[in-house]
Amino acid sequence: MRSALLGLLLLAACGGDDGGPRPTTFGGDRPVELKAPATLTDGKKYPLVVVLHGYGASGFVQSAYFGASMLPAMDAALVLAPDGLIDSTGKQFWNADAACCDFDGKKPDDVAYIGKLIDDVLDTWPVDPDQVFIVGHSNGGFMAYRMACERADVIAAIAPLAGLAASDAAKCTPSRPVNVLHMHGTADDTVPFGPLTAIGTVGALGSVAQWAEKNGCGTTRTPAGDLDLVPGLAGSETHRSTEAGCPPEGAVELWTIEGAGHVPAFGSNLLPSLMQWFTHHRRS
Repeated sequence: MRSALLGLLLLAACGGDDGGPRPTTFGGDRPVELKAPATLTDGKKYPLVVVLHGYGASGFVQSAYFGASMLPAMDAALVLAPDGLIDSTGKQFWNADAACCDFDGKKPDDVAYIGKLIDDVLDTWPVDPDQVFIVGHSNGGFMAYRMACERADVIAAIAPLAGLAASDAAKCTPSRPVNVLHMHGTADDTVPFGPLTAIGTVGALGSVAQWAEKNGCGTTRTPAGDLDLVPGLAGSETHRSTEAGCPPEGAVELWTIEGAGHVPAFGSNLLPSLMQWFTHHRRS
């Protein structure tokens, strides 16, 4: 009786549809813990949100910053927040682009690492394959762009904050369109808004223009309303604009955060705004 009850509890915790517990640790010798609801909703397919940290940060810190760590408890998504390797200065990094941030030239294959995390979770958990999303800050934003270039087969949308698209656009050859939401503060002095920057060869406007071309959009941008995401800045400081003529699954949007620096002090509006955007830009 006791063993049967234990078995039923395990099945309930894991969704009860595969006869046993699912793995929660992925990544082999670079392990990361998948965060999931304590009890899965029967029959539900969940979004998977991958959080990529900035240079010197961590998956745990970055997930808390974006608010993504709350999503599993809300039964809203599964969350992966991996850590990059450590460089000679003791900082964690992603090998995202020639400009940022493999400063030691270690050349880890982070595309393969993050891609396998996604593939393995898709294989073992009830994830909606049309709702695989990446959000990243700074170096993690650069890495989000690189993942869109090289794993467009599984990634529906990315939301880089204060990161830039490929410094060599010719090296970015996505197999299909990817929805892109670029977020950037106009007072960012670490990865400047642009138009051109000392980090990479494109700024915020160049990044969205690069992806507008790759997705087959037009060449004009249309205002799409304002948001109040940073309580410490006056008014609705985040100005949204969309690239015209994009395909249904290749939207390109820019959120210009007027007056914000490299690490905007977001309030509680960020997470619902971000998740609403992701949900509206799932693949169909």
